[in-house]
Amino acid sequence: MFKPHRVTLVGALGGLLAAAGRELPLSYLMGTTGHAFRLTLDLIISPSAPVELNFHEVFPLWENLGAWFKRVAARPADEGFAAARDEAIRRIREATAQGRPAIVYDLLNVPEYGLVTGCSDDQFLCLTLANPDEPQPMRVADWPPESHAAFTRAEAITLLDLAPDFDRRRAEVASLRFAIDHFWAPSSRDMWLQHGQGAYQFWIGTLRSSLPLHGPEPGLGHSYNLLLLHRARRDAAAYLRELAERYPEAHTLGRAATGYERVTEALAEAVELLPFPGAAIEEVRRGVADCLGRALKAEQEGIEEIERAMRALR
Repeated sequence: MFKPHRVTLVGALGGLLAAAGRELPLSYLMGTTGHAFRLTLDLIISPSAPVELNFHEVFPLWENLGAWFKRVAARPADEGFAAARDEAIRRIREATAQGRPAIVYDLLNVPEYGLVTGCSDDQFLCLTLANPDEPQPMRVADWPPESHAAFTRAEAITLLDLAPDFDRRRAEVASLRFAIDHFWAPSSRDMWLQHGQGAYQFWIGTLRSSLPLHGPEPGLGHSYNLLLLHRARRDAAAYLRELAERYPEAHTLGRAATGYERVTEALAEAVELLPFPGAAIEEVRRGVADCLGRALKAEQEGIEEIERAMRALR
């Protein structure tokens, strides 16, 4: 039921929608939800950065698929953590009792997204990227893992309702609008999170600097973010190519797809230089920065072609 994808939130979402009767190709789902176009980094470029999402921004794109969701989440340090965790578990139980899985963060001690497909008094049955077909048990009492307290959260997303169909053009145009807005987005108010173009620039500057990289295993965060970004942009290129065929009046979408294909090629070289878990980062950091520089240039060109296409799609 879990749809294997390196962006595990979308893999879990694809499985949840499929279970409810809405099967969508993963590249299309990545595109329409905007996840194919995301890049968010924190100031230490940690493995947690890709899941630092603003769901007030995420859910409107998801809802364009004719689906409505409820999210409950709290971090261990939050004052209302215990109550939020109890509510999350209640909603997971209700969803699975109705035959619907729930999207849940940090299952089986892996700080990514997975699905809970069943829930007894003391166990979740979990599907993750590592076990997408055969549910594995996890004690409810162990969720989320105490050892992950510094970066984890009790988070559950359940499906409230699903319309018989959805307006594809509306979803697709909204996703292109998001791609543009995210690329040009400013950093967060506290400057901790960098988005789109700013994230690329920060990342390139960090790698080209002579300063030591943050953390005891900096290669882990850099290589993980590279891997996710490469997979996302590969889907972005495929999605844009599909839209170029669907909307011939927006002729610059074909050029946008070509731009994102060049992004993907540059990022593939970066992933080859620094494969996960990134042990050799000091030896290749400038080479990776050069790849990111080429990816940024190609992505900006792709975004500018999407901006031109939007005039034909309004």
